[in-house]
Amino acid sequence: MARKFGSSNTNRVGTGKIDQSESTGEKWAGSVAAQVATAANIKAIMAKTIPVNYVQCDPQNPRKLALSQAQVSAIAQNYPLDAKLLQVEDATDWIEDYVARVGQGEGLTGKAVGDLESLVSFAAALKSADRLLHPIVVWRDESTFHLIAGERRLLAHILLGESHIAARILEQHYSRAEIDTLQWEENVHRVDMSLWERVEHVKKLLESEAGIAATSVTKLSKILGRSRAESQRYLVVLRYPSPLLLDAIKTGRVGDLKSAAALAQLSSEQLQKKLSGAPSIAPPKASVKFSDKSQSQAFATLLKAAAKQLKMESAIKQIDLKSPAGINEALAILIDGLGSSANG
Repeated sequence: MARKFGSSNTNRVGTGKIDQSESTGEKWAGSVAAQVATAANIKAIMAKTIPVNYVQCDPQNPRKLALSQAQVSAIAQNYPLDAKLLQVEDATDWIEDYVARVGQGEGLTGKAVGDLESLVSFAAALKSADRLLHPIVVWRDESTFHLIAGERRLLAHILLGESHIAARILEQHYSRAEIDTLQWEENVHRVDMSLWERVEHVKKLLESEAGIAATSVTKLSKILGRSRAESQRYLVVLRYPSPLLLDAIKTGRVGDLKSAAALAQLSSEQLQKKLSGAPSIAPPKASVKFSDKSQSQAFATLLKAAAKQLKMESAIKQIDLKSPAGINEALAILIDGLGSSANG
């Protein structure tokens, strides 16, 4: 939980300077204006370093990490990262060992373990606050900095034990709909959200506008800043009359938007039959380790070839196959796809 930021501590905000670059400010404000449909709401934008302990994560962030800010803070305190390990070029081995140790000690399972590995990998790549290229974005009330964008950057700083983080500070409070739109723009261009997270967030954006039924493809395309084809797929998925499709997306049985939109063309009975053809027993979790980078690169090439043969390129398109975690994730998806094909 973020600490209160009282007036007596104002000088602790940091030593950053107000960004007086007109071209930079106009570009940033223009980008936000295109998303929230009004530049009038953009007041003073300051770039400063602020205390990490005074930043509060948004509980409604669409990223849906399985680890809370409080949990990450506890992990950072109980299992501090070794500064020497952060200097190791190939951090694969120590990250896996660290995540396994923390996971066992904290009783983490499932997505929480994957999220921890992602955050630790990010922290290992970042190494220190001085290397942060993109500041987080917050709005400030009288006592707290409320996070709009940059949850993973903030949590990585916490893991690194950093006391301050670079931030763009918006002086006014945004509406929930405006924050949702800003977070969509931020998240969709960074580490990929799951299909369920994206569908849920698009649903929130639509409900804050004209509603799912009344929103046109063109309107949604403008709201999301995405193509008409992608917007059309979101709409057909969200308008599907049976909860079967969304349930399949939520449980991970449908993992990419194109496949979900194709399933939305089926009747409820056809969809039920299609989904019931999936294996009733979950396939074993795939896990491989590599002794050097050449092995991981070769395996990544093999996975791409297998995905092409299975016509599953879209399912692993957004996965980072340069990391062991990404390779294992892609391998699990392809194995699941093989099982579905065998039973369908």
